Amino acid sequence: MLLMEAREIAKSYGDRLIFEAKKLEVFYGDRIGIVGQNGAGKSTLMHILAGIRESDAGQVNWYGSTALIQQIDQEEEAKETTKHVRKRWGIAHIHTQMSGGESVRLKIAAAMEQQAPLLFADEPTSHLDMSGIRQLEEALLTYDGAVILISHDRELLDTICTRIWEVEEGGVHEYKGNYSDYRDQKQKKREREWFEYEEYRKEKERLTQAIIDTKQRAGEIRKAPKRMGNSEARLHKRKADGIRQKVERASVSLQSRLERLEKKEKPKEQPVVRFDTNAGEQHGRTIIQVQDITRRVETKTLFKRLSFSVRPGQKVAMIGANGSGKSTLLSMIYHQEKGIYTAPSSKVGYFSQMLSILDENKSIWDNVRESSSHPETTIRTALARMLFKRDEIHKPVSVLSGGERVKTALAKVFLGDYNLLLLDEPTNFLDIPTQEELERILAEFPGTILFASHDRKLIHRLADAVLSLDEERPVLFSGTFQEYLDRSKQPRPGREEERLVLETRLTDLIGRLSSPKLQPAEKEKLEQSYRETLRQLKEMGKD
Repeated sequence: MLLMEAREIAKSYGDRLIFEAKKLEVFYGDRIGIVGQNGAGKSTLMHILAGIRESDAGQVNWYGSTALIQQIDQEEEAKETTKHVRKRWGIAHIHTQMSGGESVRLKIAAAMEQQAPLLFADEPTSHLDMSGIRQLEEALLTYDGAVILISHDRELLDTICTRIWEVEEGGVHEYKGNYSDYRDQKQKKREREWFEYEEYRKEKERLTQAIIDTKQRAGEIRKAPKRMGNSEARLHKRKADGIRQKVERASVSLQSRLERLEKKEKPKEQPVVRFDTNAGEQHGRTIIQVQDITRRVETKTLFKRLSFSVRPGQKVAMIGANGSGKSTLLSMIYHQEKGIYTAPSSKVGYFSQMLSILDENKSIWDNVRESSSHPETTIRTALARMLFKRDEIHKPVSVLSGGERVKTALAKVFLGDYNLLLLDEPTNFLDIPTQEELERILAEFPGTILFASHDRKLIHRLADAVLSLDEERPVLFSGTFQEYLDRSKQPRPGREEERLVLETRLTDLIGRLSSPKLQPAEKEKLEQSYRETLRQLKEMGKD
């Protein structure tokens, strides 16, 4: 069932064409993701299709009502949501000082309750934690109608989308499938463009050389020698003229073929970053050691007696609900509060959501360059991969958008003279192309990374260890995010089984400690294990 159709729509700002689209259709059951770089016109397109803005040309027809989930920083939606809808989305009550997550949940609930056949959602995952995002996924998958959404969450786009509309270079291009399908199709398209360009280049070189050769042949055709008689000379001239005319016609034909040859532009090549850091320095077995730390905020305990260690070179994802203490823990590690140690050879780079490392009076280039020991070419290449064009690197930070500031702060951190990076939600406010470039750069970074994120794609592709602050007793899990999820699905032993395991371990430790042949180092290690096991048993006794 057709729910919406747009014909020959276009939008410009001044003399700049934002986009034009000949034909867009939405049917019942569609789940369409709109993607493109920041500033490409994604939100403008959505607002035109939703009927809250007008296009410069063309027409949009709707065959049913529509609902819209606005971005959180836009005008508030009506807050007259029913109690059962608020309960479903975890909104206990409506108040003036709502958090970002609560405001987003309220917008989603208000739009869902309208039960419109066509639902538009503009960045609905903003400020949601993983639990909220999974809840949103389920709601969008089961929505009775069609959904058109803009999102920087690649996992969300993979989970729900059946089609992708890409806003790029003034056009709207459709791809079948989810986001990964779109990326595969884009890659194949890029490979085809390279093939066609190489074929064009080879044919152009062949025709150009053939033209040169024929002209040279024409010039080499000699005139009649002076010793020839008149009749012989006339005969020679006729033959030479005939040959010359054939060669010249061949040259004209080749020139015509060259002019008719369809021009193929060279596809843009992605610059490659080559890191030259001290990340390979020896740190011993651990680069971060956290021992028995507790943090309370007012009446809430964020984490209690938390202990873990990070090995050099690990890329650790820190996950947890909003308010679980991820940002707090990163800040504590950076400031090396009591119970936290980093290796003496570590050089720590810290990216916080406050972006406090940026000097607003300086340019992008100056901010990044002043703290980096990398060659100029490496810095320029990395900035290009973060989609900063050549002249843009000299813009002052004070005039940058939120996303551009985030990119600048990230570049300053991972191009600084650091071998240990602490990153707090590094992909927030970044469009998908920039997220993917950041992901590649971080994957190539040879040092250690501890990062807090709700970006599941980033965690899946980057992390080789996971620390979940949602767990009752957080423990650093060595393994990929998928391995962590698979382990989390397995049934856990009951409390009595846990107690029995701990008591058995304690008995074994007591027996080993009673041995008179223990070396001092081994004895100290066993005593530490004994104290930790005893502590866990005491904690279980309090439950």
